[in-house]
Amino acid sequence: MNLFDFFNFSSPAHNGIAENGADAKPCLSDVYKHTTRAKRRQADAALCGRSMVEMLGVLAIIGVLSVGAISGYSKAMLKYKLNKQTEQFNTIINAVIRYKDDLKLNDGSVDSYNLVPLLKKLHEVPEDMYVDKGDNLIKDVFGVRYHIYHHVSGYIGILTTSTNMRIGMEICQNLYSIAKEHHASVSSVLVSSQAQTGNNSDYVYGDKECKNGAFCLRNMTISDMVDRCHVCEESEHCNFYYMFL
Repeated sequence: MNLFDFFNFSSPAHNGIAENGADAKPCLSDVYKHTTRAKRRQADAALCGRSMVEMLGVLAIIGVLSVGAISGYSKAMLKYKLNKQTEQFNTIINAVIRYKDDLKLNDGSVDSYNLVPLLKKLHEVPEDMYVDKGDNLIKDVFGVRYHIYHHVSGYIGILTTSTNMRIGMEICQNLYSIAKEHHASVSSVLVSSQAQTGNNSDYVYGDKECKNGAFCLRNMTISDMVDRCHVCEESEHCNFYYMFL
């Protein structure tokens, strides 16, 4: 085939090329199919899952993150409840300080006169503190019960009790911290288990009663609180006594 015949599109040589091209279509189709199948296999390989080691690694990471999240949530909830307890108890203490003289209603016919119903009528009991209608005790966010009374000896007392529950070091320290904030008004504070009656060395005294070497509430440290709070960790019956003269 000469050069003229090559550029002559009507030449038989070109017809041969066309025919060969037509004959090559099945081959090209096979190549396309093969390439497509290879790509599909690659795509399927990417979706066919992970090894056991990879899955165990993922589960381990999820477990660590879950433990951290639960721990963080627990700490956040404890902090929220401690702040809520402080708010609730401060409301009660401030009411007692404000109405102290008017609340001295004990005529001597009983050892202690329950002041909870009166404070309730004065709207001095937070609405979110549960009122036990049976014995007129109120409960804070932790379930610690409060009995507010005028004792026959002349003082007004707030007794906090925990029944069938250990209030824990954090709650115990919080109750002491709340009392310390009111060291100018509180006469004395005592914490004891139900089995203990307490003695003079167990009392912590407010400003008016802190004399003659007594342990002063305003000087109380975290270490002092921890020392006194061990009794609440060891007993399911922990009592706090707050006294106002």
